[in-house]
Amino acid sequence: MFTHRFLATFTLLLAVGYANAQPVPQLLSVFPPGAKAGDTVEVTCSGHNLEGSGELLFSAKGFKAEPVGTATSTKGQQGQPTSSMKFKVTVPKDAKGVFDVRVVTKAALTNPRAFVVSNMTDVSETEPNNDVDQAQKIELETTVNGVISSPTDVDFVTFKAKAGQNIVVYCLTSSIDSKLQADLMVSGPDGKPLASNRGYRDGDAVLDFKALTDGDYVVRLSQFAYTTGGYDHFYRLTVTAEPWVDALYPPVVGSGFSITPASRGVLKDDLISKRRDREGILESSRLIPPAAAMIDAVDHGAALPGGNLLLVPRVSPIILDNENNNTADTAQEVKLPCDIAGRIGKKNDRHWYSFKAKKGDVWTLEVFAERIGSPVDAFFILTDEKGKVITEQDDSADTLSPNQFYTKSDDPGRYRFSVPADGTYKVMVSTREAGTQFGVRDQYVLRIAKEKPDFRLAVMPLTPHLPDAGTLPKGGAVAFAVFVFRFDGFTDAIELTADNLPEGVKCPPQVIGEGQTRGILVLTAESDVDDWVGFVKIYGKSGDLKRDARPFTITWPPVGANANQPPPNIPMITRMDRGDGMALAIRGEPPFTLTPTETELTAKAGGKLEVTLKVSRDVKFKDAIQIFNLTDLNTRQRGNQPPQPLATAAAKSNEVKVSIDIPNNLLPGTHMIVLRGQSAAPVPKGRNNAPLSVQQTYPTVPILVKIEGGSKKRN
Repeated sequence: MFTHRFLATFTLLLAVGYANAQPVPQLLSVFPPGAKAGDTVEVTCSGHNLEGSGELLFSAKGFKAEPVGTATSTKGQQGQPTSSMKFKVTVPKDAKGVFDVRVVTKAALTNPRAFVVSNMTDVSETEPNNDVDQAQKIELETTVNGVISSPTDVDFVTFKAKAGQNIVVYCLTSSIDSKLQADLMVSGPDGKPLASNRGYRDGDAVLDFKALTDGDYVVRLSQFAYTTGGYDHFYRLTVTAEPWVDALYPPVVGSGFSITPASRGVLKDDLISKRRDREGILESSRLIPPAAAMIDAVDHGAALPGGNLLLVPRVSPIILDNENNNTADTAQEVKLPCDIAGRIGKKNDRHWYSFKAKKGDVWTLEVFAERIGSPVDAFFILTDEKGKVITEQDDSADTLSPNQFYTKSDDPGRYRFSVPADGTYKVMVSTREAGTQFGVRDQYVLRIAKEKPDFRLAVMPLTPHLPDAGTLPKGGAVAFAVFVFRFDGFTDAIELTADNLPEGVKCPPQVIGEGQTRGILVLTAESDVDDWVGFVKIYGKSGDLKRDARPFTITWPPVGANANQPPPNIPMITRMDRGDGMALAIRGEPPFTLTPTETELTAKAGGKLEVTLKVSRDVKFKDAIQIFNLTDLNTRQRGNQPPQPLATAAAKSNEVKVSIDIPNNLLPGTHMIVLRGQSAAPVPKGRNNAPLSVQQTYPTVPILVKIEGGSKKRN
């Protein structure tokens, strides 16, 4: 396994001297986390190492940001931000939705945070607002930006409503990178509770009610069970008479059917689905977790921030559940291939479908539910005509990474069905919660299709456990982790390329070898390039296939870890970035560079690869350099074990030789190795209370290795 398995310890090393002259910044909170379109607001960005901040990078054009003063630093408590910077942000008049914002410093680029733009009045909470008689007064069509600053903090707002009005109250938290698990309740003029909600989608909460009388209504917001609180429990609380869209059905774009919204309130505009034929797209401003990284889907702007993703069809026709197929005897007959859209609309709902198949045919069965925004744990059962169970598929066991990019899903795994005999077969789709949870949101798409070998890519900063971003030093290189979803038997090598690169930046020839599910992307810069910040497009090519790499970032660092200890071996919170490509900044210069004397080598499976590296040093950098392998050609997953250096370049030396073991089960063909240098300077003492800090990586250019011999099978 490569970097994310074993970088966990040495990325925590706080090397002294030149290598630490420009620490990498982290962005932990943005407040307020949104604004009204066309407004100008003062925004405070808080995190670590934000000194020298000069600008903001938004995921869309049109935003303007001016620094207000200079960054301030505080000691803070462990886990708290240690620096902050204020900006005056002007929002475009035509903006709407969720965007990403990053801080750009003289040293580097930060990870993103969500920034929401709406057409409603936007205010910040005013303290004290901790009881009913202190409730903050607002008008309808207002969003309140606030923070649950401690476990017992409770925020109240009050507004006037008229009898008969349909009111929707929603609180965005998880969907805007907050840790708050919102517990929401509204009371009427008589003080009696009218509606409540929590766990609508992750930490977000949504409720609605009909005002029975004219008067003052009170909204109460807290952290569920009063367990946590702090600067990272920010929220956007909206009170509106506008409708809220719970779901779009069928959840397939260009299905041939009218997209029907299930909404709380009456929508003013019709929802019209526009067909998008191109496969390989995932266009959304929603929070997209790694589990959904491989699907092809799009947003429908009229449904934001509610609703769901619309799946891009790969097969036709699109068939709707006939709602009269709750038993195997009443199974709905369908012809293959097809996409079937359904929803669990009543208690214990089960949907049966039957299809004819011939011996030797191969079909793939896949259910999309959680990955398109449905709140259910779907499963399916495949039987023969007599009812004998062929397979039952539940949660997907696939995980490309146990920590950095955790892809396990509640959706069933993709199943390959090799038809054993001519006949009629039946498949039943339901959810594990069907006895207690059902309704318009509990929908799914069952896809039955011929095999079509293909792949999808995800790319993200190298650091396996901390929010990070891509910063490319002048005259140096930057490495990114790449994850590969392979399906329907696709095993071919994938060539990595890049577009929209600024002048002086290159993407050297590099490849993810046959069958590999993890790789490294390296970009290099000439020494005379200008400072730059923006977005670049990363692609994977294999034969006639060309797929965009979808950019992802870790959202939050692990809780309770400190600078001199490895992080806990748990999945990180990770999401897809918003914007047209992967964010990149050109800043600073590397303390040293490592250059292989040869970039194309030959080796045998089970043998050794000998590499010679030339070391170029800045005059200020004298330390020894430990050499590590970023690419692990093995396929077995590993935990967070600390890596062992392959070699050490002595202090002041200008060359080092590295020997690399080649797995004996590595498939023949072209593979790639990227090495990395780490300062071998001692770790400073007394840093146990320091915040976890991302250290810049100093990789080599890729080394292409042609593997001869070896096994045709993998363990």
